Amino acid sequence: MPMDRETQLKLVNLRDDTGVLSLYVNADPRQEGSTPPWKTRLELGVKQLLEAVDNGTRSLLGRRVEEMKLDIEQLVRPGEPGVGRALFVALESGRSYRVAMQTPLVDRVALAPRSHISPMFGAWAEGSPVGIAVVDRKGMRLLDSRFGRCEEISGLAFELDTSEWRVMKGPGSHGGANSYTQHDLFDFRVAEHLQKFLAAAHTTLTDHVSTFGWELLVVTGDPDLVEAATKELRNGFKAEVVASKLVLSQATPAQIEEALAPEIGAARAQRDGKLAAEFAEGRPRTALGSEEVLDALQEGRVDRLLIERDSVWSGRLIPEGSVLADAMAPGEPELATAIADAQLGEAMIEMALSSDARVSILSGGLGEKIGGVGAMLRW
Repeated sequence: MPMDRETQLKLVNLRDDTGVLSLYVNADPRQEGSTPPWKTRLELGVKQLLEAVDNGTRSLLGRRVEEMKLDIEQLVRPGEPGVGRALFVALESGRSYRVAMQTPLVDRVALAPRSHISPMFGAWAEGSPVGIAVVDRKGMRLLDSRFGRCEEISGLAFELDTSEWRVMKGPGSHGGANSYTQHDLFDFRVAEHLQKFLAAAHTTLTDHVSTFGWELLVVTGDPDLVEAATKELRNGFKAEVVASKLVLSQATPAQIEEALAPEIGAARAQRDGKLAAEFAEGRPRTALGSEEVLDALQEGRVDRLLIERDSVWSGRLIPEGSVLADAMAPGEPELATAIADAQLGEAMIEMALSSDARVSILSGGLGEKIGGVGAMLRW
């Protein structure tokens, strides 16, 4: 499944009274062997889970694991797309979803009444959807970059009919060293039409931002063409526009993503800083800390939920390779607290998305006093 807002909604709304099995692997190609270590870790985690649950749940869980055998084999198979992979299945209904991304995830097995999504919080912060527009004399290439994958999705071809243009021969009307040729005039007219063509692409870009959920749009190419393509995007455009001078017309999607990675990373950091600054200056239309945020979510007042990537709500304090289930009591109080906080973070995201609020996972900046979570309010 593509990791977009629709997928996020499906995952956070996946519930089952008997339990939702969430399987995560980090298929690092540097660790490949005759038996991939992530496959061994997953099999061990599922075995531990089966041994821990009660007899009724064990029977249903075992049956679902057997039914999903091919899906699980695909999840752990070397060479399959994605470094970070996850599989979710509701035990009672059998409804399942699979996610793959180039962004690394943790190894984890979990069984709970809802899907376990906190391992993806960091990936959402580092790999959220970005649009890329590559402009050149041929027009515009449009690419979608998310979670370490980049693909070309559409484009606009610049085609100019010059057959009726009057051909003039000889030098231009101004003699001397500063004179221009009719060829220069022809090129000027072509460039003028190209810039108008790119400026008119703003409607296409606006539609793509809405369709693909881009929060950033990188426009790259010759500075004059980038200026033409972006000048109509400044008022009311829903994505942050990043202008790049890199000329990447002949590059593949993977090469384009790699070349633009530093600028995209800097733009994400700048966006996070801007959101944190708006949040800090937003009183009284902000909620500070988990209690205020939960109250606002329950009342449907949250416009944007903000969670720090490395906060307790992201599950970062849960050790990698953990097996989580209600039937498995955490051995340490700190682990029990980490699991409860992660579950609350998942619940906050579920409530936010269900009320059509935006969710932003930030690299930091909310301030230590509020515990890594806040919200901008509608009223």
